[in-house]
Amino acid sequence: MITMEFDDIRKIWDGQNNRPLYVIDEDALHRRILLKKKQSRRLANTTEWVMAGANFLASSMILTAIFLKNNANIFSYITMGFMALTPLYIFYIRRQRKTQEKAFESSVSGDLDHAISNATFQVRLSMVMRWYLLPIAVLTLLSVWSEDISYWFLLGVVVFFCATFYASSWEHRLYVSKKRRLIDLRNKLGKEDLPNHSNLQES
Repeated sequence: MITMEFDDIRKIWDGQNNRPLYVIDEDALHRRILLKKKQSRRLANTTEWVMAGANFLASSMILTAIFLKNNANIFSYITMGFMALTPLYIFYIRRQRKTQEKAFESSVSGDLDHAISNATFQVRLSMVMRWYLLPIAVLTLLSVWSEDISYWFLLGVVVFFCATFYASSWEHRLYVSKKRRLIDLRNKLGKEDLPNHSNLQES
């Protein structure tokens, strides 16, 4: 029953309403929604830590390079400061997300809303990080340009950021698609059809 698709569960749920097997179908649906909620929360946690860690590591590397070179340009300092502050922003919005999680009740409806909330957070974060690449790319190019490095190296930096921006666009569309599927599920079931009580405890 747990491996059933949402559409199949919907059909049985409607057809067996007010029958003894209704609770079993509700449990199967709730298990599926709990799985979606856990997946969305795990993805949000992973993204937050990866983004924070990557920016902290990058800012540390730039800071090390600045100390090793006595004539570091102003763009290197700006890039380093920008990246060093980014983890603070990520942990700030992470704290907000954790606070919002407490508002959702433990029920089929509440857990589905929770999953949608996490998916919405993921979409917004991926969009912010995607456009965040632009100032980082500009600052990096200006820093490289001021160092009189070869044009081939400069071209390589441009290609790298273009590829990264394209990959972030694909990633963002993936998150949007996942959120849309959760919203479609909410629309199919209808909030008035979702039980307000829970027979399952999240493990």
